Amino acid sequence: MDRRTAIQSVVMGTVAVATLAPEAKAAGKDVEAFSTHWESAKAFTLKVVDAMPADGYTFKPQPDMRSFGELMQHLAMVNVYYIGRLRVGETPELLKPPAKTDKETIKQYMTACFDYCADVLKGLNDEALDKSYPGRPNTPPLNGWELVLNGFIHTAHHRGYADVYLRMKNIEPPTYAV
Repeated sequence: MDRRTAIQSVVMGTVAVATLAPEAKAAGKDVEAFSTHWESAKAFTLKVVDAMPADGYTFKPQPDMRSFGELMQHLAMVNVYYIGRLRVGETPELLKPPAKTDKETIKQYMTACFDYCADVLKGLNDEALDKSYPGRPNTPPLNGWELVLNGFIHTAHHRGYADVYLRMKNIEPPTYAV
């Protein structure tokens, strides 16, 4: 090999490594970012839960709507459905929806559900996120990324509803902070 070919090989190898390095550094960071944002979502959602007085947990804006307590129970339960699908095995008994929807019960239930999901998120890798999981009945399969994102979207969606419940009770909702 002549000197010119050797230098070209070194330069091309360096360019290839430099090109791949940012991707290698980013690998695995998604799960870390999800975990960090999940903790923020938990803290903010619990502020919303705390903002409603205990006597407001039976409040329904319309008769055919969920009460505030039922709405918060639904939010927590569906998080376990979406994110819990990424873990093999039965859902722990304490994560099954409680019969009561009072403030203290819902706060404990929501905390347990968020913590369970945080534990699942911390144990994920790119392989689990890329894997396909069966969808709900009559729906296509979802990959792990979609399940996690559905959990985030679902949380934000119903937390937004909760703001309306609070405002209808003349309570200013907590301000979102990262």
